[in-house]
Formats: sequence, C-alpha cells, structure tokens
Amino acid sequence: MQQVNEVVKGTGLGTRLTWGSNKCFDHKHYPEGVLTVVVDGIEKCPLCERERLNKQLEQEFTEKAIEMERNKNYNTLYNRSILQDKTIAQARFENYRTDEPEAKRNFELMKQYASEILEGKIFNVLLYGTPGVGKSHLSYSLLYFVNEAKPKDKSCLFVDIDEMLRKIRDSFDNPESIFTEHYFTSLLSDVDVLVLDDLGAETGNEHTEKKASDFTGRILRAVTNARQDKVTIVTTNLPGTQLNKMYDHKTLSRLSKKRRAITFTETSDKRKLDLGF
Repeated sequence: MQQVNEVVKGTGLGTRLTWGSNKCFDHKHYPEGVLTVVVDGIEKCPLCERERLNKQLEQEFTEKAIEMERNKNYNTLYNRSILQDKTIAQARFENYRTDEPEAKRNFELMKQYASEILEGKIFNVLLYGTPGVGKSHLSYSLLYFVNEAKPKDKSCLFVDIDEMLRKIRDSFDNPESIFTEHYFTSLLSDVDVLVLDDLGAETGNEHTEKKASDFTGRILRAVTNARQDKVTIVTTNLPGTQLNKMYDHKTLSRLSKKRRAITFTETSDKRKLDLGF
C-alpha cells in the first residue's frame, strides 16, 4: 500500500481525497489491482490519473518546443541575415517596380517560385543581370513571402557574400567575434531557403579575371555540398562563362542542380541617378 500512497502523492491530488471501494486492473505491475480514490466526489485510479497528467505535461512540453523552434526559424531572416544595403530589408513583392515587360515576367516567376517553395518543392534559382535591375529586391521579397506564410516554420536567410567573407576575415584577429567560418558554414548549411547575394563581387571589379580564393572556395563548397536538399537562390552580375573561370566545377554544379534561371537583359537600372550631364 505504501507504493500506492506515493503514487497518490505524485498525482498532485493532494489531501482532497479518500480511498474508494473499487480497484483498477489496467496496470500490469499491480496484478491485484490498484485501489481507487475519491476526489471531489469522483472515483479515480491514481495510476491512471498520474499517466494522464504525465501525458498532458509531455504534450504541453512538445507544443512549447515546437513553438520555440518555429519562432527561431521565423526570426532567422530578421536577426541573422547579412546585408550590405540595409534598405533591402524593406523589399517586398508589393513595392517592386514592374513597369518594364521583362521585370514583370521575372516578378511573376519569383512569386511562382515562392509558392512552389511553400508546397515543399526543392530547386535552385539563379538570377543574372546587370546591377540595379532588382535581383536582390526580388530575392529578399521571396524570402519575406515564404517567411511570413503560415505556419511560419521555414527558416530563411539573406547573405551578401562579400560582407560575410569580410566578417569571417575580421574574426581571425578578434577571438570574441561570433562570425567565424564555422558559424557561417553551419548557419548557411542549415536554413531551409538561402539567398547568396552578389556572387563574384567578392573578387573585386566585375571585369576581373581573378579566380575565387581558396578561402572563398572552401566556404562555398562546404555550403553547397550541405544544401543539396534545400532551396538556394543566387544573384550575380557575372555571366556563366566568367563564373566558370572563377569557381570550381563542383561548386557551380551544386548550384546548378534543378536550376531555375532568371535573366535580366532588357530591364533598366532602377537605381540609376540622372545627374543631368
């Protein structure tokens, strides 16, 4: 009986109970049955009640853990993205200019791709064109659209490649920096939808013939190898012939897997300033 008394205490029923007149035979460790208790006029098995409470607590804990993970995923875009141009964070499909036919076509394609990502489809997107045509704008807009869609469980991230590499290099002389190579390779490898912005800009002038450094290549290889079952979106100002000279075949092959290409050849520079001369 001592064991049963301890079980009763573990139910949280406290002293609001008296022993009942029946037994519960649903527990194999008590072949002679467990004496019931009467709580507020209701007869209950203390073991069944403890199991019910344990299941309830387990469910509440699971729901809380799921909610915490969902919040972490949701906040990834806003808290961990690396932007050179902070105004990109305001990019939305709604404020993208579609006053030119090519821009409108590409806008519709990116909206379609956003919907397909929410359906669970896996592919890569490569946006190519001259600076200022809206590649970064559309890419961030897609991330925002996916991130805000219920149940808000996909993690999204926007990373300016040049800025990321600069932060990693800075960490070499700053042991307190969190922006290490390991930090970024883990982060970029894990998120569901990643934008790698301005591929090739890290080498300098867009007309350069320089190859990407071993340092850059190592990071991009690690990330692209890990993302073969995830969506990766790349923007670049450089044509394929130039990218082939700059990066190793394996990295470009990974980025080209299930590729959707969006090209800007007719759209004007939306950031171009008329200086009047």
